[in-house]
Amino acid sequence: MAVGLYIERKGILEFLELARRCSEYKFIWFGYTKPSLIPIKISEAIKNKTDNVYFPGYVDSTDLKDAYMGCDLYIFPTKEETEGIVLLEALAMKCQCLISDIPIYDDWLKDGVNVYKARNVDDFEYKMKLILKGKLPDLTDEGYKVAKERDIKKIGYKLKKVYEYVLEKDLISK
Repeated sequence: MAVGLYIERKGILEFLELARRCSEYKFIWFGYTKPSLIPIKISEAIKNKTDNVYFPGYVDSTDLKDAYMGCDLYIFPTKEETEGIVLLEALAMKCQCLISDIPIYDDWLKDGVNVYKARNVDDFEYKMKLILKGKLPDLTDEGYKVAKERDIKKIGYKLKKVYEYVLEKDLISK
């Protein structure tokens, strides 16, 4: 499964190609983009999708939580991110995760440690099949630890400490 807008940057074309190559699996992409905002290239690809691809659209948080809990693998083929909230959601729900190997994740997500990473569609296909056949270790517990470290309460506490330090040292220009 994947979650995102219907835009090229999110890796939807790679997702569709992966589904085309792997007809033995079901692929579900959650999310919604207003049709008038979907580029023609993406609209055509969605229109010509294989029968094993499903686009349920936007679902509420309860249904999305259920989807995360029920998926065998969360695929995040994004080409560019600031962090990836949907990835943190998947990690928090203890999903096996196969993500794009992009620089934003270098410092905190490690291939084969807390997620699996892929560089292209061939790599996604290869690793996806190994994960789903149980030939790679389950990393869900390690991924969950990453999500817990990025919990909003922990981040808020760290920010509070920074603000207190700045105020204590009188580092704010008056």
